[in-house]
Amino acid sequence: MKTDRVVEVWVGLDSGEWACGSGYLVAARLVLTAAHVIVAGPARHRSFHTLATSQNIRLRAEHADTLFAGRVVWRGEGEGLDVALVEITDKDWAKAPVSPVRWGHSTCQKTRVDCVAVGFPQALRLPDHRRDREQLSGCVNPTTGDKARQYHVQVDDAPGRHMDGDSPWAGMSGAALFSNDLLIGVVIIDLDGFDGHRLTAVRMTEVFADADFLRHVTAYCGTPDRPGPPYGPVLESAELASLFSGRRILQRPRSPAILLTSQVATVRWFHGREGKVTDLQNWLMSGDQSLKARLIVGPGGYGKTRLARELERRAREEGWITGMVQAERADKLPADPLERLDSCRLPLLLIVDYAETRPDVVQRLLEAVDPYDGPKLRLLLLARSPGKWWENLWGSTWQLQEAVALDEVDVLRPLPEDGEHRLEAFREASADLSLALPKVRGLQEAEWGDLTERLPVPDLSQDRYGSIMQIHLAALVALLQQGPTQVPARSKSSTTHEDLLITHEMPYWRASAKTHKVELGDDSLANAVTVATLMGAADRNQALAVLARVRGLDGQSEGQLMSVDQWLTTLYPASGTGRWGALEPDRLGEHLVATQLQDWPDLLTEPLAAATTAQLYRAFHVLARAGVDHGSARAALRFQVVEQLPRTGPTALAVALETEVPEFLIEVLEEGIQSATDVPEALAELAEAFPATAPELTIVAERVTRLERAVCRHLLAVGAGEYLPRLARATRRHAEHLHVLGRTDEALIVQSEAVDLFRELTGGARERGGQP
Repeated sequence: MKTDRVVEVWVGLDSGEWACGSGYLVAARLVLTAAHVIVAGPARHRSFHTLATSQNIRLRAEHADTLFAGRVVWRGEGEGLDVALVEITDKDWAKAPVSPVRWGHSTCQKTRVDCVAVGFPQALRLPDHRRDREQLSGCVNPTTGDKARQYHVQVDDAPGRHMDGDSPWAGMSGAALFSNDLLIGVVIIDLDGFDGHRLTAVRMTEVFADADFLRHVTAYCGTPDRPGPPYGPVLESAELASLFSGRRILQRPRSPAILLTSQVATVRWFHGREGKVTDLQNWLMSGDQSLKARLIVGPGGYGKTRLARELERRAREEGWITGMVQAERADKLPADPLERLDSCRLPLLLIVDYAETRPDVVQRLLEAVDPYDGPKLRLLLLARSPGKWWENLWGSTWQLQEAVALDEVDVLRPLPEDGEHRLEAFREASADLSLALPKVRGLQEAEWGDLTERLPVPDLSQDRYGSIMQIHLAALVALLQQGPTQVPARSKSSTTHEDLLITHEMPYWRASAKTHKVELGDDSLANAVTVATLMGAADRNQALAVLARVRGLDGQSEGQLMSVDQWLTTLYPASGTGRWGALEPDRLGEHLVATQLQDWPDLLTEPLAAATTAQLYRAFHVLARAGVDHGSARAALRFQVVEQLPRTGPTALAVALETEVPEFLIEVLEEGIQSATDVPEALAELAEAFPATAPELTIVAERVTRLERAVCRHLLAVGAGEYLPRLARATRRHAEHLHVLGRTDEALIVQSEAVDLFRELTGGARERGGQP
């Protein structure tokens, strides 16, 4: 919780005295408190909701001397809903707008959910009649208080009651109860019989059942320059919140490119994908099976993540606990949520994006639940392609085998070629983006809405517009280029939408760099963003090691590099557990990498030399995706593999088995193997990286088994006889894949070689008296 949002709530009583309670600022001028705090009767008669609310309300924030006027805008009805909302009406209130609070509730059955609240108990009254703050800590046991629909807070280090029976907690009523940064309840009563060690709180699940409460909270989360509700308040799981990426609620987006990201979701849900999301909703609800999984694959920009976000939104409205799993590696999964996952009392939808790069995360999540007796769990995996990673994961995880068939892969197709269909998507995107652009810093002055009618419409029949992201990108660039600041393309040989949008991002980079006292030219800024997008960094040490090797940053002092690092952490904040985020959407980041490599072909040589295995893995994935359309990315990837096979070979092989277009990586691996015949230790390490079974796609499988044969042959040539069995098995598999491809003559020759190798193995085993 943010303690600077805690407020004292003072109410004038009929007797002329003043009573104090506690409250919490949940929006710019909106305070959440207990309903019994803001009634006007004498303290001993202040029962629930039986007396008129006072119009004599004053509020004090933090350590201020000033009391500000307020009025009640909503109060709960009924004895179980002891909650109210107070608007700060005083014109002198100058507190800056606040970000929307995150709401939550306890959803699991395991005990001891930590919680905290800050309020103003009478026991901490100061000589000048102000109240000092009490920051209490404790825990709730989720099922305790179920019938009363309350949380019972077991308080750490609680004071005992006074001899006269007065509660030491008087004045704490109305304090917001938080767990894992989620507001889960409002403190109301010191429960008799527990000597001050147990407080009760109204659960937010009860408050959210009141439509008027939700209406007020939504309305007050707006700002004067941003009319209308910016977001719908939702309840998240207090125990599982750290498992998921937080929702990005931007009151003022910092750059135009952010408007295209799936988290911000500026553009409305595209009904052209309605059939797909309806199908997924049916999958959520179908059958009695506790655990089900589904894999959706498709190229970048086809809308996989937006589809998952829309399903997430609808599932949450139906009472599901859901979110995008944020951990990039299994060892980054938070331990406590994993331990509680199997005890969740509500249905769960877990979404894993980029699942091809995180199979260990998927496996660990599945191991944490009982597929037969656990909660209702749906696991949605998103990936570019169902490569070898999927076969390996499925084959090694029995829980996944129970949840989905190996060939049950949902391929997301391009948008129909129907011109009207794509034109509708373009117009919807233009309209929605024109409403969002005035919120972007530096773009408030233009009348964006007036531009939508005269936007140039590209030829949407082109193949590239089978991607919904390309349509949104075209709409955004068309608007920006009609606005007050038209820009030339960054590349002299190209005028793509990506080039233009990256150029429109540059003012944001410059302004942000200036704020962090980073004094670099545009090329150096772009190089830094490129390396951050490509490699990421887990911590500051990794960040500084990489930045010291970036073109344009060489020669900078450690202090200057630390400023660049801090700039990058805030430029595009990481949605997962890493230190740096990336320029998004993915295709835009990949385009930046490729175009910077055109201008600086050796840009990555030094940074990748300092890369960890995880950074190298991420970089190869980005380069492989960018290499589909850009020769500069392919050239950088080739150098890394061919020239540095001892260090990069296993990573390149792993990425080749996961990426949607593996052919180029396989080609450069073949070239690298031929160049490394005098480095047997590198070949041996690469040999151990080959999978036990070949990829499902026969064309790729043939190439991979041919690679394995070449590696084993070279190792045998230098006297590594232990690789003879490996060569025999790889040769036999290679023959099988050649046969499936219809290359019968080659298959016969290779099969004959395999027979000879197995005979050699058999003879050697007999001479040793063992089995072949």
